[in-house]
Amino acid sequence: MSYTILLVNPQYPIEETPSPPMGLLYLGTYMRDRGHRVTIVDYVVNPYSRERLREVIGSVKPDILGVTAVTMNVKKALMIVDDCKMIDPRITTVMGGPHATFDAQGLMAGTQSLDFIVRREGELTFDELCAAIGSGAGFGHVRGLTYRDGVRIVHNEDRPLIEDINTLPMPDRSLVELSKYRAMGLAINMVTSRGCPHQCIFCVGSRMVGRKVRYFDVSRVVDEFEMLAGLGFRQINIVDDLFTSHKKRCMQICDEIVRRGIVCQWSAFARVDTVNEDLLASLKKAGCSDLCFGIESGNQEILDLVKKKTNLEMCRKAIDMCKKAGIRPLASFILGLPGETPETMKKTMDFAASLGAHYGYHILAPFPGSEVREEREKYKIRIITEDWDRYDANQCICDQDGMRCEEIDRTYTDFNQKFKTKFAQLLRDYDKGEKYSPDVETMIRNFKEFHFAMTVVTQDLIAKYPGAESGARQGAVEQVIAYLAEKTGYTLDDARAYVGVFLKNGCIEPVVSGGKESYRWV
Repeated sequence: MSYTILLVNPQYPIEETPSPPMGLLYLGTYMRDRGHRVTIVDYVVNPYSRERLREVIGSVKPDILGVTAVTMNVKKALMIVDDCKMIDPRITTVMGGPHATFDAQGLMAGTQSLDFIVRREGELTFDELCAAIGSGAGFGHVRGLTYRDGVRIVHNEDRPLIEDINTLPMPDRSLVELSKYRAMGLAINMVTSRGCPHQCIFCVGSRMVGRKVRYFDVSRVVDEFEMLAGLGFRQINIVDDLFTSHKKRCMQICDEIVRRGIVCQWSAFARVDTVNEDLLASLKKAGCSDLCFGIESGNQEILDLVKKKTNLEMCRKAIDMCKKAGIRPLASFILGLPGETPETMKKTMDFAASLGAHYGYHILAPFPGSEVREEREKYKIRIITEDWDRYDANQCICDQDGMRCEEIDRTYTDFNQKFKTKFAQLLRDYDKGEKYSPDVETMIRNFKEFHFAMTVVTQDLIAKYPGAESGARQGAVEQVIAYLAEKTGYTLDDARAYVGVFLKNGCIEPVVSGGKESYRWV
């Protein structure tokens, strides 16, 4: 039986540099290829309200609503599910994603609006769920499913992970509004594998997608890379948990990119113990500009406690090799890990500053499913809230013997405030005509372009633009530029430049209706 399926990505802060939602794209493409009618709505780049959801439901007329969630936006996902049932109680509601996987009991007990939870990988379970709904034969046989049987919440056995992920179709990005992401100058994501062989206590990756890494074929990976390179995005991000886990395959991908002559800047995640000079040279030749390393701490005792299985010398060597190869290393650290004290945190911050690399901090968030949460007594942390909105890794939610939340928050805030103050001064001086190095000026221009576009997208200004009279004395483009300059607070010159980028990159296009010329997202 064929269904109309509405898949929803709930809103979360756009400052988290989002990309089209990969999980929903894989699921949506798979279900479409199974004969269902699929629509994806991404509320990261579309303002959310119940009335807007009502309009979407009225237009799409879905039989099933599927929503994904990570911990920091799961409350918003639940709100969408509640709103959906209020609008049309007949719609079957389904939730998936890491938070739903590891907090299935809590979510189902917390709202009657949620009918099903699909745990871990979604494609096969969602497909079997749809078949079970159509057959009326019950749901007990659908592995990986959580559902209600009367007042009882039932968790079926876990589904084995998909052994050959090459059986999945390549995700169809046309299912989402790519033009809005492209307008903001954001990267577009892809994955080349599923799985993570490591067991860091703060992460749910290996529990969600398995410790055995399953790889897409090299030719398929480069086919997808080549397709994405032609979409006009500034950069491709390879967001595997660990792209460099298999050096030989990694180099084969790079060699094939070079052989095909694909020119596109890209980035990936790596571990400091998985890179060497030969691999980095291959990455650089294929266009890799940035590698992000989760270093986590500048204290060996803490690294050992969280099962990182690296050491500080490895970290320093990996950063130095990247710089030598011409790849920008990005170092990520977590404050508030078990064993943290004011002294260890200072050591981490001193170590980060000593690397000569771009770096930043998050704060430990003990997500459902993580070892640090499930064994909190062992790691001597005290979780002070289960308000999931606060689990954004930008605020402290764990006290421990050696350090209180307030001190971690204060240190983190002080660091970020110093950066923001310095950057705000750079922007002011740049606007006054101050000259900087080409790299700094490029960073400033990219930020301003992003901020302008983000304001246009998140405030829905293209849709709100009233339009210009056809044949008006002032050209239609100049009128929309003046409108966006007024609404965003940017100068006419800046708005003209950024709207020019929109048009050049095919993000917006003119449309004439009722004697007025307005614009729409492509």
